[in-house]
Amino acid sequence: MKEDFYDILGVSKSASEAEIKKAYRKKAIQFHPDKNPGDTKAEENFKKAAEAYEILGNSEKRRQYDQFGHAAFENGGAGGGMNMDDIFSQFGDIFGSAFGGGFGGFGGFGGGGSRRVKGTNLRIQLKLSLEEIADGVDKKVKVKRKVQAKGVTYKSCSNCNGTGQVTKIQNTILGRMQTAAPCGTCQGSGQLLDKKPAGADAQGLEVKEETVSIQIPGGVEDGMQLKVS
Repeated sequence: MKEDFYDILGVSKSASEAEIKKAYRKKAIQFHPDKNPGDTKAEENFKKAAEAYEILGNSEKRRQYDQFGHAAFENGGAGGGMNMDDIFSQFGDIFGSAFGGGFGGFGGFGGGGSRRVKGTNLRIQLKLSLEEIADGVDKKVKVKRKVQAKGVTYKSCSNCNGTGQVTKIQNTILGRMQTAAPCGTCQGSGQLLDKKPAGADAQGLEVKEETVSIQIPGGVEDGMQLKVS
């Protein structure tokens, strides 16, 4: 049986929306892959927390879960298939500056690690034989994408002190108010390019060609589109 979502986040069933959000943030930071490199158990707990928050953080989904439990999402509801990119893109705003303000992808920005930059979509047309259409096939295709160049190093942004955010204090009729916004110098990443090899762009990235395998299921039809991450 699947674990109870409330138990995963460590909150009671009467917890408020703010308490659930706070609990998820705490769990996600605790099990974040950048803090637990190579720890598959921590990665699994990270995914479980994201799945629990996907339901409990949404009032309508939470109502359904409270009424029917996991059965409410057995036919494709909750995100049991969520991968790291899904989690980061869906819940990245939860973490604020907990990871240098650059909580945007697996691998983070800490310590000169690899930066993940979302690229553009590619549309690839494949020709299949009748045998491949009938039985399915793994097709290998070459794609070009940007990766961090070898030898690139980063330094902490002096404008935001590596937090990725700048704080402003304004005097209003209600008193002094503090607001935070992404740092314009480092674009919210908390880091700036320090050194880069020749051929790398302004972000320290270079274009590389890679061969990837695409699994084509049997029974596809002409004009069918498959989405591949």
